[in-house]
Amino acid sequence: MTSERVLLRASGLGCDRGGQRVCSGQDLSLTPGDAVWLRGRNGSGKTSLLRVLAGLAAPQEGELWRAPGLRTLYIGHANALKDDLTVAENLGFLARLCGLETSATRHEQALRQWGLWSRRHRPARTLSQGLRRRVALARLALAEHQPLWLLDEPFDALDDEGVNQLRIGLEHHRARGGACVLTSHLVWADDQRPRREHWLQGDDAS
Repeated sequence: MTSERVLLRASGLGCDRGGQRVCSGQDLSLTPGDAVWLRGRNGSGKTSLLRVLAGLAAPQEGELWRAPGLRTLYIGHANALKDDLTVAENLGFLARLCGLETSATRHEQALRQWGLWSRRHRPARTLSQGLRRRVALARLALAEHQPLWLLDEPFDALDDEGVNQLRIGLEHHRARGGACVLTSHLVWADDQRPRREHWLQGDDAS
């Protein structure tokens, strides 16, 4: 592994939540094609660590290095949808917010890929939790130029079809040189689980 291939490197990171330390001493390095599954009980600091890696919070200890100009997509466990906007309008809003593709053609492709095209005119407030999650994750189909994906419980509320679509998207992302870090309580089959796991310890709700 050469330094030119490293996308992100964390050394001895410590994260706080609500003024309390939730994880410390975290070492992590990501290169193109990596997939890392953050594991740990509730309160171990998985969400807090993801937010630090995304640059949304500052580490309380340790060092975090990111490749210059590294573009990152962070999708939290909250879907961040606006109830009065339609499915298509929400995707457009989230795409602009995240600096993703904004062409109508690409958005149609993303909605079709995630099984949302027939619902594109429906307000988000009428959707089930699983469909709301699909809308949030449809951003992934527009994020091929974001090498690093940070995903907090992306499989939450998805049905089998949605789970399979997400797995395919993650594999395509890795195949084109992207990397991802995700949290999940999903029980993975041995042939589907990410090759790298990173365990955290903690006691309180995250």
